[in-house]
Amino acid sequence: MTHRVKLPLLLAAVIALCACTNFVKASVATLAAAQGFIAQAQTNHKAQCTAAPTTPFPCVMINQAVDAQNVAVSALETYCQVPVAPTPEMLSSQGSTACNPNPTAKQILVAALSNLGAIVAQYKAQSGGQP
Repeated sequence: MTHRVKLPLLLAAVIALCACTNFVKASVATLAAAQGFIAQAQTNHKAQCTAAPTTPFPCVMINQAVDAQNVAVSALETYCQVPVAPTPEMLSSQGSTACNPNPTAKQILVAALSNLGAIVAQYKAQSGGQP
C-alpha cells in the first residue's frame, strides 16, 4: 500500500485549542473517525494489498479512501485558512484562533466530507462493517 493519510496528529490538538464552531468540530470528528477506520483497514490488509495492490476490494478502495481523506484535510485547511499543522510562530501570531472560516470554501469542505463518507460507507457495505 503506497497511499498514506496526511492527517497529522496535531489536527486534533490544534482544533481542540481553539474556540471552533460546531461545524469545524464535526468536520474534525468525521476526519478522525475516518482516519481510524482507514488506518485499521490498511493494517488488516497490508499483506494482501502489498502482494496485489490492484485488487478492487479492499486495496483500491482503501487507496480511494486515503485519497478522499487527504482531499478533505486539504479542504479543512482551505476553509480554516491555516495549515492543519501550523508552525508555532503561526499559532502565536494568530492567538487562540486556529480556524478563520472562509465561507466560500464551506461547500468544498462539505462535498469532500460527503465523498469521504460515501467511500467509507461503500467499503463498510462490502466488508460487513469491518475495516
